Amino acid sequence: MSTKGELARVTIDMPKTIHKRLKMQAALQGKSMREIILNALELTDACRLNAHIPNKITQKAIKDIKDQENLVEVKNVKELLKKLGI
Repeated sequence: MSTKGELARVTIDMPKTIHKRLKMQAALQGKSMREIILNALELTDACRLNAHIPNKITQKAIKDIKDQENLVEVKNVKELLKKLGI
């Protein structure tokens, strides 16, 4: 656990129904509400940090879409599949 000097305090307001569910979940797991919240934040952060970075081709496609460049228009799904070679 972190020492007192490494901690920061955060206060949040939440609906009573969520607070009640959090309190019940903590009791069921034998943990404090603080532990449940910290674990959830760490999991969220780990997922974000482990997210895959798109390769250069995908990054270019995303940029083209945002810039509305190099787009191919099709009339229907059948035409789309044909253009994709499917």
